[in-house]
This record gives sequence, structure tokens and C-alpha cells, in this order.
Amino acid sequence: MKSLLLTVAFSVSLLAADDRAMPEGSIRHVTIINVANGSELKDQTVRIQGSRIASMANTQDSDAILPNSIDAHGAFLIPGLWDMHVHVHDIDELPLYVANGVTGIRIMSGERDAAARRAELARGSPSPEIYLASPIVDGDPPVWPGSIVVKKEADARRAVDDIKASGADFVKVYNHISRDAYFAIADESKQQHIPFVGHVPDAITAQEASSAGQRSIEHLTGIALACSSRQEDLMADAIHAPTFREHLMATARAYQSYDSAKCHALFEEFRRNQTWQVPTLTVLQLWGRLDDSHFLSDPRLAYIDRRFRDRWDERTEFQRRRWPHQMFDMARGMFSADKKVASAMFRAGVPMMAGTDAMNPYCFPGFSLHDELAMLVESGVTPLGALQMATMNPASFMGKTADFGTVEPGKIANLVLLGADPLADIHNTTQLQAVWLEGKYFDREALAQMLETARRNAKH
Repeated sequence: MKSLLLTVAFSVSLLAADDRAMPEGSIRHVTIINVANGSELKDQTVRIQGSRIASMANTQDSDAILPNSIDAHGAFLIPGLWDMHVHVHDIDELPLYVANGVTGIRIMSGERDAAARRAELARGSPSPEIYLASPIVDGDPPVWPGSIVVKKEADARRAVDDIKASGADFVKVYNHISRDAYFAIADESKQQHIPFVGHVPDAITAQEASSAGQRSIEHLTGIALACSSRQEDLMADAIHAPTFREHLMATARAYQSYDSAKCHALFEEFRRNQTWQVPTLTVLQLWGRLDDSHFLSDPRLAYIDRRFRDRWDERTEFQRRRWPHQMFDMARGMFSADKKVASAMFRAGVPMMAGTDAMNPYCFPGFSLHDELAMLVESGVTPLGALQMATMNPASFMGKTADFGTVEPGKIANLVLLGADPLADIHNTTQLQAVWLEGKYFDREALAQMLETARRNAKH
């Protein structure tokens, strides 16, 4: 992640990079990584026409060199990466994704007017592909201002109908939804043919969420409780917890009463029901690292506007100033357990995607996806498995495999050129040489210019 900051020069303007976006060109002498099976096709030529990949062939057998050809010198080509759990507070954040090879994002909180929100996001330049949530749907009281509050079944059905009509891609559910409202959302979403995703509400078990058809579960919510031999008692503790700290302690007690057989059965249900998991280890590590001065002084803060950094400080001030060291120890222990659960899910064949919860404290747009991939591998996921969670798995989840997820003719030319093999070391996803976004070419200097522009625009 930091290598991109250290190795590129800030010499070419973004306008010049846009001028290099030609209607036809090729990438020659490149090694293509097949993320479906981990094979590597060496010395290939990939021809791009407009916004799509036109053909792939051995360089020796390919046509004559096109005017807009790039010699990759054996570098590694992967599909553009997706971060499947982000929040966007300002369109100035969007180029940070592209500069880090993240060509697609799933935004996890939207607006009531989805069309207007899409139009606003489209003003970001350059902007990744966007898969857009509804506003958060929550119970009373809602956790976040601006949520759609549903108190009963009729409210829930009306909310789903309105979300569908607004043009959002999916419904996002949250912590305080009642049981009646939750199951009404599940039923109405099925009738309206719109997915619903999000947290497992406090009143619902992870088993029930999977059976009800919740398409994805974020942050491992409900998983520790569902794997506990004390699930029923600890759910009651979590529901009635008066503070975040007490809620966290209930989850810690769930991990202390972990039942491996029960967890195995849960993962089998997830696999059978195709209940996708987005662990977001990037944000889960937060509570155990707020006493770490190195973590709190991350150099990537330079890319975050002061108003958002102030919000991060406000959200974490109590923990940083008032938690005893035992709480940080407990949080670190929980994060270790979270990583073990993520690894066990992967080994059990649970469908999974990579996400960061970007724009939550110390979750950096674009940069943190590389952190997430590294943490997934540290937890026990293979490098290929981690790459799949950020490429072909998101395409499958969204029903967009005709356009995204692999390097193949006919796919949209969202591509990342890496200087080293990510299958040998997942940290090599930070070795960016170039990015193509819908066929538009950004070389290393142009990517650096995006970062420099973002840094200058961030008020300090």
C-alpha cells in the first residue's frame, strides 16, 4: 500500500492521462492471472477496443503492434478490484479508489432519491463502478440519523416498495429492526425482486437471517453469538446492552463459549443458502488498536479531509481516553477470533467478498482494500482466495459476470497491471504499474497525480 506512495513521481497531469485513452490499443508481453483457477498465462497480448477487452492471444501469435500499445515486460494483469463495503462522504474520495486499482465499489448507505445520488457520484472524476444501497433501514430508535425507521410490518413493506421505486440496487438493514419488521422486509424484498443485505439485527439470529434470504452479512454480525453454546442468553444480553462497550463484552463472552460443531453447521447453512459474508477485518481491528500511536498516526491520514478526521476523533475519543488496557486486550482477542472465523468460513466454502467499511475511522478509501486482502491471507485465506473475494466473487454476487470479475474477451476493460505476482505474495497488489477503467488508461504517473490531487484537496 505505501509502496505506491514511495515509488511513483508526480510529473504527468491527470488531463494528460485522459488524453491517452484511445479507442483501440493493446497490452503486450503481459502475464494474465486467471483468478478463477490461479493459472498464469505468460507473454500474452490483450487488445482493448473502446471500453472492452477485444481479444487475448500469445504475443508471438498476435496481430501487428497497434499505435497505442504498452509493453508490460512480463508484469501481471488482474481484473480491477472491488471493495464491497464502503461509505462515500464526498466525491473527492472516488479517485482514491481508482488510484489504488479499485475499479468498483459497493456503497452501503444511500439516499432516498437514488437517481439524484447516482448523478452526484457521477461527477467524481475518475469514478469507480458503483453498486448503490438504499438508505439504512433501522428500527426505533435508529443508530444513524437519516435512516428509514420501520416500527411494524406495514412500515417495512412500504420502505421496500419505496426503495425499489427509487432505483437503489439493494436494501440495507440494520441493528434495531424488530422481528416482525425484519421478516416483512425479507418477504417484500423477495416479492419486489430486490436483494436485502446488511447487519444481522439484534433481535434476529444469523441462522434466521440466512434462512430468510439475507443476501450478505456484514462485519460478521451475529456470527459469534450463532457459534456460541450460550446463544440465547447472550443474545438477550446484547439486545439490552446499554452501551457499545457492554455489547462488545457480550460478543466476547460468545467467543469464549465457542461451539465448533454449531459453527460448522452454521457455515454449511450459509453455503447452502448462498449467504455471502463480508468480514471487513479492516474496521474490526479498530477497537483493539486505538491505544497504538503508530496506528493513530497513519500517513494516509494526509488524504482525509480535516472535517472527516475530526469526526473520526469524535467517534473514538471515549475509547481512546477512557478505556482501561484490559478493554483493548479484550478487543484484540476478539479480533484474533474474528480472523479465525473468517478463515474457517473460507475453508468451509462459504461465499465471501472483500470489504473495508471505508470512511469509518482509519478505513481509507482505496488503500484499505489492500490491507483487507493482506489480513484475509494472514487469517488463513489463500492469496488466490483473497483475490477472488475482490474480483470474480463480487461480479457473481451482483449478477454481473458478463462484464466484470475476470480478464476475458468481451469483459469491460477494468484492469490492474502489477509489477509483481500477487499469488506469490498478496502484498504485491500494491505494486501498481497501471490501471484501466472502462478502457481508459492511467499509467503510474497518472495514478500518482490522482493521489497528489487528493492530498492537496484535503483540508488539513
